[in-house]
Amino acid sequence: MQYIRIASALYSFRHEVGVIIGVMAALIILPTFVTIGLLSNGVQGVSDVLVSVNAVDHKVEVRNAKGELVTTLDATTTWPIKGTITQGFGTPNPPYQIAHSGIDIDGGFGSPVTVFMAGKVLKVGNVLAGCGDYCVIIDHGFGITSVYAHMSAYKVKVGQPVKPGDVIGLEGEEGWANGAHLHFEIQVMGIPVNPLTFMIGNPLAR
Repeated sequence: MQYIRIASALYSFRHEVGVIIGVMAALIILPTFVTIGLLSNGVQGVSDVLVSVNAVDHKVEVRNAKGELVTTLDATTTWPIKGTITQGFGTPNPPYQIAHSGIDIDGGFGSPVTVFMAGKVLKVGNVLAGCGDYCVIIDHGFGITSVYAHMSAYKVKVGQPVKPGDVIGLEGEEGWANGAHLHFEIQVMGIPVNPLTFMIGNPLAR
């Protein structure tokens, strides 16, 4: 039993050291533009430096980790699901995440999920830890991807082009989910950003 306790303690110590090293490496590797956002305001700060929206013309500016403008898009009124936002971006989300990497929308188990922006299906299935067996990831170009997680089914295949309004799956509670909802996440260069930056209105009015 003593050997087991020692081994367990060593494993825990190794894990904690690994986390610390990982954070330090990220701060060194990430360009200053993103690192400043991370240190100043956490995940929301990073989101703000990667994507921003003009409140007048609803134009969304997308930048890379160096702060260079990648593309300008029109914000969309096409929400992925009709329902109520039950958890916002960047909020504490224990024990699943330190900070929530997307938004959760509850429209009722089995509600249709559509893509918010034209793109091509990049991955389907159990492709992200905790997201369940029916996760879908869409590539929108310009380093932008969107994630649709905890679904009860998916309706697309890898390589398939999709556009707003196309049903890609059904709301569920697969994976690390406490009740039925859609986890909707947008990433820029692999970094989660606030999906609300890209959206107009609210999902109840979809």
